[in-house]
Amino acid sequence: MRKRAAILLVAAVAAASFAVSASAVAGASVSGKGAAVCAGKTKSQAIKQIKTAYDYFLNGAKGYTAEQKAAYLEYLSGKKLDPAFLAAFTASFEKNAATAGTTAVAIDKVVCKGKNGADVTYTLVLGGTRAEGLAPPGAAVLEGKTWKVTGLTQCNLLALDPSAGDVLGTEPCATIVVKEKR
Repeated sequence: MRKRAAILLVAAVAAASFAVSASAVAGASVSGKGAAVCAGKTKSQAIKQIKTAYDYFLNGAKGYTAEQKAAYLEYLSGKKLDPAFLAAFTASFEKNAATAGTTAVAIDKVVCKGKNGADVTYTLVLGGTRAEGLAPPGAAVLEGKTWKVTGLTQCNLLALDPSAGDVLGTEPCATIVVKEKR
């Protein structure tokens, strides 16, 4: 029973993380001088920026706004903005926003995969307790001057919710899954 409740909470957090209005996305920006590449002298700075992206994405306890979250999520801001992806999760955000406030994230490991990508191992923290083994594999991508949580990571989190149906087999996640496998 506890695991089912945790899965539903994770799905709620993931859904809440995605919902932003079109105007919020249009105005979203990440302050700073730009992103570090995940190699050489800037690797440690890149890893810090990746951890920041995950914090914005999954740390509902900090109360980040929709605009703040969108700036760190692939397909919800920037040049890769996918209106279908945005629309698909807006309704979920409204439904699950209250639940997201009890969730945080612990980044366990970041492994650079070239200069512009990384695999991220993380643990969801639900109500102050680490939910070991619950989080699916994560990844980050450098888009422009911002490290972002990948769209596939977003979809995989949503797929944890048994009531969500075949999230990975329906749009917009089906297209994102295909893009990521290339």
